[in-house]
Amino acid sequence: MSLTPLQLNATAGLLQNQGLSANAEFVSAVTAYNSTALISPFLTTIELGVGNVSANTISELETLAANSCAALSDSVPAGYATLIVSTNPPGFTGLLTTTANTYMGNGDLSKFCQALSISQGYADQTNTFVNSAVNSQTYLGNTFTTMNNMITGSITAINLNTTAFSSDLINLGQLINLKNLNNLGSPLALVQQIYSITGTIPVVSLAFTAAGVPQSVVLNLTNPAVTVTDSAQALMYHAMTQITGDNLTQILIVLGVTTVGIHTMADLLNPVKLFPNSFQTLTTPTKYGPVAIYINSVGSVNTNLKTQLPPYVMSSLV
Repeated sequence: MSLTPLQLNATAGLLQNQGLSANAEFVSAVTAYNSTALISPFLTTIELGVGNVSANTISELETLAANSCAALSDSVPAGYATLIVSTNPPGFTGLLTTTANTYMGNGDLSKFCQALSISQGYADQTNTFVNSAVNSQTYLGNTFTTMNNMITGSITAINLNTTAFSSDLINLGQLINLKNLNNLGSPLALVQQIYSITGTIPVVSLAFTAAGVPQSVVLNLTNPAVTVTDSAQALMYHAMTQITGDNLTQILIVLGVTTVGIHTMADLLNPVKLFPNSFQTLTTPTKYGPVAIYINSVGSVNTNLKTQLPPYVMSSLV
């Protein structure tokens, strides 16, 4: 459990600055080492030599055996040669003891509290960046597969040519219902989008009836909850291929579609017609990563998708 500086200050006052100190095991280990028959006289020699022998001699004593076995002379190991030791207390253990006492405020716990507060603040601030860097590696799991997809909300997972793709989308006006993307491309979804904007269009109902679409379906197309069989939707699509000319123009005006090259109502279900500037860069996600849907400029579908996507997705190619 972490204690706040205020709590530490209060404790220090109650214990008269005796409650916190350098780790007892650390102090005991240093004392035991300095009391050995090998180290004790050596440290005494350094202490007595200060002021009585040359500084060069003291320096040689402090680095004695540093490159071979620093523990035999309480020297700073060769790998830590930049550390500066003192002669009071002498040796590497003297440096460790001085450091420990300095961290604890040398008996004044208010200094320790200040240092702890500064250190904790630095750690908290730094951890924010460290944790962000770590979490970014798995941020949102598999929701976004690349940085491009994350920035664009996965639009680049569909089409990397965002300039052309956006131009095509603008020309489609209100054709696409963003609340019904799961059914994008189905005849039913197209009719429901048209009817949601303008209500029933007689020419569409007449064409459906003439194509053999069940009357119960035709009468309920304005119902967003209606369900239609695949066979009925196939009849609806066939009827759409017969809606052209002024009747088609009326539908395009209602939807605000300005895309060039739409010749029948059925073209409003054809991605090649809907995205003339960007259909060649349309992709679909597969277990192998994004794969191109079309393989050439005439809109031939990539037949490899038959084995890379669920069967119901590619049913129109079977």
